[in-house]
Amino acid sequence: MGAQIMGAQIELIGASKTFGSRTAMRLALDQVSLSVKAGQTATVIGPTGCGKTTILNMVAGFTHPTGGRVMVNGRDVTEPGPDRGFMFQRPTLLPWLTVFDNVAFPCRHGHGLGRPHRADQIEAEVMHYLARVGLGDARDLHPHQMSGGMQSRAALARLLMAESEVLLMDEPFAALDAQTRLAMQQLLKQVIKSEQSLRTVLFITHDVEEALLISDHVFLMSASPGRIIRHVEVPFGKNEPYRDLVLSPAFTELKHELIDQLERLVPG
Repeated sequence: MGAQIMGAQIELIGASKTFGSRTAMRLALDQVSLSVKAGQTATVIGPTGCGKTTILNMVAGFTHPTGGRVMVNGRDVTEPGPDRGFMFQRPTLLPWLTVFDNVAFPCRHGHGLGRPHRADQIEAEVMHYLARVGLGDARDLHPHQMSGGMQSRAALARLLMAESEVLLMDEPFAALDAQTRLAMQQLLKQVIKSEQSLRTVLFITHDVEEALLISDHVFLMSASPGRIIRHVEVPFGKNEPYRDLVLSPAFTELKHELIDQLERLVPG
């Protein structure tokens, strides 16, 4: 894909989603429109139950809008595909496989990516991504032998191994302690912007600071039914040291402004 930014790679146009039966319908998303250009990271924040994960699931092709359109690379999303990788809230590593085999899984069992299948090529790519996430010496461990942070690193390496153009991430660091979470945020920024092909990321979080640290764009959603009520083009440089960034008056002001807006959206 390269670093050239063309048009929108992810696009929702008036997308709505209704759940339930005819006798008990619930409007979860109402006319949601947003777009993310190739190579950018966009984060969706909002109150619990506003439909953030539903947006992610529609882009992934796990579910479909009941109104409007959801498109990736200019085509309507009709089903899951190898062009979109998904990272869940939990690492979801296969417990019977080693770290190496978990990360190799997309290459050995995926399809449609035109990936090499020779054993030496697979090993070289797996070790490349394990090194990128700091797990080069953990290849033979099983998930139960690793900390939560190490499991998240392995899950990120597996996601990158698939070499999907679009990465969909559903609060992947929410269960981590504060120090490990910060390390994973910094790692994510490094790896998705340093590979030969930039990745486009749609990220879900409840953490406003996390959203501002990793994103080019932040979309704020209303309470259910979810609507986009604010779009923030993040003005801060992504290469600024963490301490300098979070202590800057501009960062602090925008962070608290968004937190205050979020708190006003929560009933009671």
